[in-house]
Amino acid sequence: MLVVAPGVTAPAPRAEVLRSRAAPAESSSVGDDGATDYQAVAASLNALLAKSQQPGITGKDLRNLVMERFGRSYDIRLARLHGRMYLQVMWRFLEQKSFPLSPEEYMQQLDAVAEYLNDWGMADTARQGIMGARKPPGYTGGGNARCISIPLPVDLSGARGAEWQ
Repeated sequence: MLVVAPGVTAPAPRAEVLRSRAAPAESSSVGDDGATDYQAVAASLNALLAKSQQPGITGKDLRNLVMERFGRSYDIRLARLHGRMYLQVMWRFLEQKSFPLSPEEYMQQLDAVAEYLNDWGMADTARQGIMGARKPPGYTGGGNARCISIPLPVDLSGARGAEWQ
């Protein structure tokens, strides 16, 4: 905030707000001599800009993709297996009488998955994985269930990575 007059403040300039958002919590953009590493700040801003320009995905988009590809509203989950993240299209689907979620809960679940995919920049990976699946999820002849697991090459060391430990 800038002090315009005694007792009156104005919002900080946009560049200052962007700097404060772009600077990592561990202050890696500050060199050993205390000077700001402008190349690190620029790289951070460019990464944010590139991330914001990628086409995102919504829960509704995920449902439409699965419906278009398989003809059913399959459950979609994120799973961490052996240190890697996967988008899983499960064998259960909304149209089943025994499906455990209401339509509203199902859409909330898909919206939450879409939020992670967008945060990780994996929307296109999800689209390609769903549309490129050879077989639909379902039950196998032996009574087991089969899901579609789409590997997501994400770095779990970031801020939200602790949620998956």
